Amino acid sequence: MSTDPAPRQATGGPRIEETEVAAPLVVTLEPAGEVLRLRLAGELDMSTAPELLSRIADLAAGGSPRVVVDLTALTFCDSAGLTVFVRGDRRCAEAGGWLRLTGAHGHVARVIEISGVGDSLGYRPS
Repeated sequence: MSTDPAPRQATGGPRIEETEVAAPLVVTLEPAGEVLRLRLAGELDMSTAPELLSRIADLAAGGSPRVVVDLTALTFCDSAGLTVFVRGDRRCAEAGGWLRLTGAHGHVARVIEISGVGDSLGYRPS
């Protein structure tokens, strides 16, 4: 009986290590008159969604409730991201404004299309 607590690696094959590499979400804010444009780049998922919702809520509470979210450089969006858009729109509406989406393509555009979120948020492809 072995007293070695570490599992032994099988011989003859490559060693595979699991790593978690999360693509960051980069949010750029651009004032455009009374409207603010948020440009998103990277991935919007359950790990990055809370930060974006907090940012949108801060903008709405700070007197900038009209927000256009530019999705041109967004490469991934899951249900957590869609939830941020809906909740962000609610926060903006409570402050007398709105949240709109624009510029999605590929996977992101498809997710918006099949979810129906685009219809409720006035999505414009460009």
